[in-house]
Amino acid sequence: MSLFRIFRSVVADQGVCPRLVGSMRFASTAEKKSEEQEVVYGTLADEDNGEEVMIEREAVIQALRNKSRLSPPHQNIIHGKVPYDEPMTDAHLTLLYKKKMFGRYGRSSGFDPGYLWPTPEEVATKLEYDRIANPYSVMELTARERAKVLEEEASIAERQQKIVEKMKKLDQWKKDVVERAAKKLKEVSAAKAKKEALIEEVRRHFGFKIDPKDERFKEVLLQKERALKKKAKEEKSKARQERLLQSMMEKKS
Repeated sequence: MSLFRIFRSVVADQGVCPRLVGSMRFASTAEKKSEEQEVVYGTLADEDNGEEVMIEREAVIQALRNKSRLSPPHQNIIHGKVPYDEPMTDAHLTLLYKKKMFGRYGRSSGFDPGYLWPTPEEVATKLEYDRIANPYSVMELTARERAKVLEEEASIAERQQKIVEKMKKLDQWKKDVVERAAKKLKEVSAAKAKKEALIEEVRRHFGFKIDPKDERFKEVLLQKERALKKKAKEEKSKARQERLLQSMMEKKS
């Protein structure tokens, strides 16, 4: 067997060819390059049949051009061709695959579009699916969308009207907030003054200056606070009884 035929058998293997080409490309010396070129091209002159030599030489050149190391199907995809000339698996025989290839590559895919048309059963199934998935007609869908838009517009108008009404009350709300804050501040000031007066009363009870942290001071202060709460409760109860009595008298009259 000639060296060319040995090399051709190696090139035919897609897994070995790129490594062989890489070794030829990245040889460290000019001598190795010349030797490899002699292996590839020098033996071509030894062939008797000129046409066979040209075919084999073209095959070698095409194999050496495959710098991407892609397989033939992937090269076909890059160049816009059908990946496989013949079915390689059962999936390539399915109608879905043929539809996909025809949709992507057109008549160059080699598939007859007449066979790709859906069958009456498939058309009936699709119509049944559309009837269940989309039960409304175009007019009904239009009416539903129009009603939805009108409802949203009414909701927006109602919300805007509420905003306008609340904006009219904004000044009064601000005034109420200021009044409540002033009332709260007044109550706090009154409670503070009352507390200070109570502390001063406790100090007068002892007759001498005493530390508020003293236990005796705390005990007397607690008694005073309880007495004040009891007195306030009695006054409140008395006022309620007076109002009730007055109300009864008004009813009798």
